[in-house]
Amino acid sequence: MIVRSVHFGFDVPDTDASIATLYYPADEGSLDAARLTGLVAADRSRAPWPLIIMLPGINVTPDSYRWLAIRLVQAGYCVATYASIGSLGPAGRGITPGMDMAAFGPDMTASRCSATALRPLLDAIADLNEPVQGLIDFERVAIGGHSAGGTIALHNTDPSWVPGLVCAFGFGGHTMTSMSLGHREASVTTVPSKVPILLLTGADDGVVAASRDRYRTDDQAHNPVQRTFDEAIRRNQNDSWLVELADGNHFTICDPIDETSGRSFLEAELRSTDSAARDTLALVLLAFLSEHCRELGEQDRVEDLVGARTISRWARR
Repeated sequence: MIVRSVHFGFDVPDTDASIATLYYPADEGSLDAARLTGLVAADRSRAPWPLIIMLPGINVTPDSYRWLAIRLVQAGYCVATYASIGSLGPAGRGITPGMDMAAFGPDMTASRCSATALRPLLDAIADLNEPVQGLIDFERVAIGGHSAGGTIALHNTDPSWVPGLVCAFGFGGHTMTSMSLGHREASVTTVPSKVPILLLTGADDGVVAASRDRYRTDDQAHNPVQRTFDEAIRRNQNDSWLVELADGNHFTICDPIDETSGRSFLEAELRSTDSAARDTLALVLLAFLSEHCRELGEQDRVEDLVGARTISRWARR
């Protein structure tokens, strides 16, 4: 099995354009037949594949998540990454995960789907022809994201909003909500949490630290990721996790890191070559996904991994 991809566009309301990449397990033995087109047949041996959708951070290019998509496909999943170009508020226009900002008002939070790209993307994937037609399991869908994409994933943990949703994850995302949207200072908004959630974070997140002015003016401790796990995720079925990477920062999930875009300059040290932290992230995520997207086998479980030296803190609920 090798990893290949197909590229396509899709329409998201209130955006200029959206493009996606679907990574899938391919049949290495069919490379010769694809020599003129580059379209490699799928490896059907493990189909149908669970579908993982990766929601991007603000102005983070989808290529930054290709390494993770490849790891997931090698484990038997199908992975979609995407970028929509739309409003970023005061920051102008750029890459966005697709956000219905009106859904984040104090009286609206957790009342409706706020992920404007998810349903159009799922529909577009379902309409794809060869080489993936009929090979994706739309009843086993996981959504996850980085930074703002992680926040959107958390806010949409309701299978009635995302068909087939079985679990969700986020890296560097939280639900402390900007005061500019009408929320009181340092308030954390609850999320539906109707499926298991994995909340990943880095111990040294410079972007979260530098963003505190959006959420508070006091001098109290600022740990929105921890508070999100403690206060926003009201699921107590022993299947949701907070895992902090000891050497992680806001961009540990990205490789390569595009230093020409986004806010990577807020990190004291990017550590784009920190393969140990990225490997831990992938292993924990794969263990979490295997528990909720696949039949249990001999693979590691999250509880088997949290004692690693590369993990500085963890919690379960």
